[in-house]
Amino acid sequence: MKRMNCLKISCFILFIILALSGCTFKVGDFVPNNRFAFPNSNVECMGNVSGEVTKTGFFNAVSVDKALIDDVMSQALKEKGGDLLINYKMETTVTSFVILPIFQTTLRVEGTACKMTVGRQELK
Repeated sequence: MKRMNCLKISCFILFIILALSGCTFKVGDFVPNNRFAFPNSNVECMGNVSGEVTKTGFFNAVSVDKALIDDVMSQALKEKGGDLLINYKMETTVTSFVILPIFQTTLRVEGTACKMTVGRQELK
């Protein structure tokens, strides 16, 4: 009887460990300052910003689409009130749990927020 209780407790602990453990996959990329919208614009850098959006999916991971990228970019730009993000690094992290069919997708961006105005510069 004592051995059966010990086995049940061991199985329960193993189940909890497996349920709480997961696998994480992370990928990222650096994007240089190639996002100027106006060819004759004055760009004023406002400082470093960051943003993060996390979405949870059941039975499959949430894909990183344009809407998710726009969400994380606008969240980062709200910090300083900028118009565009330059020299930014974007990372995607997908975590899956072993027993539960739950996937968590996190998109994080860090870069320099800039304010852009149309200028009257003489182009060379």
